Order: sequence, then structure tokens, then C-alpha cells
Amino acid sequence: MKNNFRLINYIENLRKEGKYLFLKEEACQALNISGTSFLKSVHRLFKKGKTAHLKKGLYQIITEEYANDGSLPPEWFIDDLMRYLEVPYYVGLLTASSMHGSSHHATQIFQVVCAKVIPSLTVGSIKIVFYYSKHITRIPTQQIKVPSGYMSVSTPEGTAFDLIRYLHQSGHLNNVATVLSELAEVMNPEKIAMAANHMSIRYSQRLGYILDALGFESLTEQLYKTVVTKSITYTPLRLDTENRVIEKNKKWHVLVNEILETDV
Repeated sequence: MKNNFRLINYIENLRKEGKYLFLKEEACQALNISGTSFLKSVHRLFKKGKTAHLKKGLYQIITEEYANDGSLPPEWFIDDLMRYLEVPYYVGLLTASSMHGSSHHATQIFQVVCAKVIPSLTVGSIKIVFYYSKHITRIPTQQIKVPSGYMSVSTPEGTAFDLIRYLHQSGHLNNVATVLSELAEVMNPEKIAMAANHMSIRYSQRLGYILDALGFESLTEQLYKTVVTKSITYTPLRLDTENRVIEKNKKWHVLVNEILETDV
């Protein structure tokens, strides 16, 4: 029990410094205890809802208000976790959309785009899903303040492109259209066009068509000027369906194979 008490003091001091993750190796060294003693102590704290295991040798400090959840909110520790893994990342897709003000169809998972294949992580009632992208730097990001510091989040414009790129993971076309109708309120037309310069042209075509269809033509003027400077061919609005083409949209060169329906 002596080691247990010492470990409580150790993690409490870390928490006061705004730190919510700790390493087994560092704790053992600081407390001058064996790995076996550490595991016994941390297991007791786990049963009390004070700690949780994240990765090999890496643990989370859980504050009292989140004890029943078995984990802190992911935004409290995602930056430290990804630094520990040494993997570039940003919080994206529907999770980023909700941070930018979209309240519809909020996902129950925390979505992270990163530069390495990482298995999904479940801690207590929290599930973090990682999506690999070899072109992670193409999406513009911003730093958002969180209790432990900052975390990287795709900008509204970057999020919009990712919703198109990861259509299945974003709840399919109509859900994406609903989310975009809310994201549009905080999107900037110049920033959309700037992001498009780093994207495959087909994503710009689809995004432009959807925003126009939703009545946000003012957001697509600069994007359209970018698109028409390139050699474009017709691309399906949805790739994952064999629905017949309803319309050939000449402006964006989009083969419309599904009617857009939103919940707003």
C-alpha cells in the first residue's frame, strides 16, 4: 500500500502540472520501485477509476468527474498520445466538424487522421479511430486549446475536403451534405480554393457541386476559378453506388447519381 500511496502522489503532482499521461518507466524511476510493484499499484488505481492503460508502458490519469467513463475526453490527451507515438496527426472528419459548430450526426467515436496505420483504441467508454493518410500535410490544420495544452484540428475548409475524401467514414453523402450545410457558416472561399491546390481535382469538383446545391455559391467562386484552370473529366458524385446518372452537371463536371437530401 505504501507504493500505491506514492504513485497517487506522483500522478497527482503530474495532474497539477496539466499532464494527464505518464510512463511506467518514468514512474518507476521517480519512485524507485520495481516494474512489478508499479503494476500492482497502478492496477489498484485502475479499479478505483483513477488510471487507465493506453499503450504499452503508457497510462492515463483520470480526474474524478470522468471516473465513471473510464477515460478522460480524448481531446485532453490526444496530442500527448500522438507525440508519444511520434506520429503526425490531426483531429478530423465529424469530430472536427463538431468542434467547428456542426451539431448534426455527431459521431460517437473520436476521429483522428494520421501518418501511420494505428489500430483503433478503446478506453472505458471512449473509442478513438485512426485513419491513415500518406498526404497528411495537404490538409490545413489549426491549433485548438484544450485542458492539457493544444491539439491539431483540421480547419473548416480542410474538414470539408476530408468529408468528401472519407465519404464512408463520414456517414455517406446525405450526412456529409448536412454537415457541410453547417460548416459553410464558418468556411472562407479563399481558404477553400487554397486547400484545393493540394487536393485531387475530383474532390474539388464534388465539394463545389455539393456547396452549390446547398445554396452556398458564394463559397465556390474562388474554387471554381481554380478548377477551370485544370484539365477535368466527369466524375461520379458517389463512387460507391451503381445508381444511374440523374444529371450531368456541366459546371463542375459531376455525374450526379444521387439526389442530395439534408436534415436542415
